[in-house]
Parts: sequence; structure tokens; C-alpha cells
Amino acid sequence: MMDLPLLSGRYKLLQPIGSGGTAVVYKALDEMLERIVSVKILREDHSNDGEFLERFRQEAKAAANLSHPNIVTVYDFGFDKDQVFIVFEYVDGTDLKTLIRQQSRFSIEDTLGLITQACAGVGYAHRAGLVHCDIKSHNMLVSKDFRLKVTDFGIARALEQTTHSQSGFLGTPAYSAPEQVNGQPITAATDIYAFGVMLYQIVVGRLPFTAAIPAAIAAQHASAAPPDPRQIN
Repeated sequence: MMDLPLLSGRYKLLQPIGSGGTAVVYKALDEMLERIVSVKILREDHSNDGEFLERFRQEAKAAANLSHPNIVTVYDFGFDKDQVFIVFEYVDGTDLKTLIRQQSRFSIEDTLGLITQACAGVGYAHRAGLVHCDIKSHNMLVSKDFRLKVTDFGIARALEQTTHSQSGFLGTPAYSAPEQVNGQPITAATDIYAFGVMLYQIVVGRLPFTAAIPAAIAAQHASAAPPDPRQIN
């Protein structure tokens, strides 16, 4: 295996553990503090966008001020050889999206345990004046002892006024509130709507709306009622 780089002379990248449209996430060793961390490195097109970087820096600072057992702690933010990275708490487990795919659906007891933890974390952020803007099962990290932590505060908001959002609006189409689809202001209620979608996904085993084109999914959120969960589960 090719040796991965040492970021800022401090963070030794060990192995990739996830990737998405905006970044690649690595398990890493903080050699200064001798602890395992996660490092998210932004993709090159974002790293070269000055507007996005400034917004991302501001959002990373806001996220770093959040201290709650159900929110992934942000440790550091920096630049190295034109790479932009953010360092945060390593959660030994997986994301909720993967768990849903593995288990199909959860019991009511387990569902309430997960959602209650997620709501506690995001509720704390709301009281601090920070809206997540991209609540989804992929952004819920679940440890091996079933502790949930919300991650990725800031990235969606940093993308809000750039041209990188392929869906044409802030957030993820499958979890989008009607106001997101219609280009209206984002509030804490937007996160709460996404929680409803995620709750549906956990207990039913599938998302309420699906389509081949992301824009079509978003349109359903703005104009259609979801299928009755009892008819599916």
C-alpha cells in the first residue's frame, strides 16, 4: 500500500474510511497528541474556490465551538500543499445509512434510542444558533456501543452560496424540506423536517420518495405526501 502523506507535519493518514462529493475522510494519527482522529480532506475543486474556503473556515470555527456528547468534536482546520482539511473526533463504528442497509429496519426501541440522541445533539446546536442544513443518515455516526454522534456541521452551509451544489439548492434532495426545494430561507425547522425523513427511513427501511433524478425527488418533497408507512411496514 502506498504511504499516505503527513499533513502539517502532525497528522499521519492511516487509511481512507469514507468519501463523498465534497471530500475524502481518513482515519489518522495525531502524532503530537498521540491519538486517533478523523481527517476530512476537501476535493481539489473545493480547495481552489476562495469563496467556499472562507465560508468553510467560518463554519468550521462555529462547529468547533459545539461541545456535546452527541456531536462529533472538531479539533483542527488547516491547509497543506493546497489541500484543505478538517480534523475531528474519530468514532469507532459506522454511519446510520450503512446500518439501515445492513439491518433493513430497526425496532421501535432502537429507533427511539438513535433519534433521541440525534435530536439532543442537533437541538443543542440550534440553541447555539447553528442550523445543520444537511441532516441525513449518512451524517449520523454510530459507535459499536450504539452511541450516535452528528457530524458535518458547516459543509452544507459553506456550499450554500457557491456553484458546487449539483442539486441546485442547499442540502440533499432525499431529505430536503419544501422550503429548501423552493429556495426559501433555511431555519431550524428545516433540520426537523429532515429528521422526519430519517425517522421514516429507519422504521420503514426505505426513503419516502425515490426517483432516478435528484430534482424529481426534491419536487416530491415539495408537492406530494409520502406513502403510508403502515402499508410498507
